[in-house]
Amino acid sequence: MKSFECKVQSFQGLHAQSAMRLTREAQKYSSVIIAVYEERRANVKNVMELMGLKAGKGAEIVFAAEGEDEEQAAEGLRELCQRFL
Repeated sequence: MKSFECKVQSFQGLHAQSAMRLTREAQKYSSVIIAVYEERRANVKNVMELMGLKAGKGAEIVFAAEGEDEEQAAEGLRELCQRFL
């Protein structure tokens, strides 16, 4: 399992557009990818679950990928987080 933490920098928090970008990226991989914020967990391949985290500015979200392409999945999502969150 590969995991990393991402701090939400956007004043809008994890909004629909950034959630959709993360979901599209996650769907490229066969790995199971989850995001955890506070007590909530979300399948990153499901935009509604991801938005259900209700992560605002300053939130620290942990992303974890597990599967045959977990390295690539974690790196791809990490890059998006740095650019869009």
